[in-house]
Amino acid sequence: MFFLFFTVAKAKSKTILVQMMSAAGTGYFFNTKRNRLRDKLVLRKHDPFVNKHVLFFEKRKIRSI
Repeated sequence: MFFLFFTVAKAKSKTILVQMMSAAGTGYFFNTKRNRLRDKLVLRKHDPFVNKHVLFFEKRKIRSI
């Protein structure tokens, strides 16, 4: 009896989890989801360390969801 091992291709996920880093340089970050096919995110949200609204840039991809 022979057992054949082969890899099965997985479908790519539609969304990915990304880390958003504050442009104020405080080191504050949060994680959010985005569509895999879109450009990198840039959001304007509140940074509690400087108590102001600042831009948040996508720093890195964490994982696929």
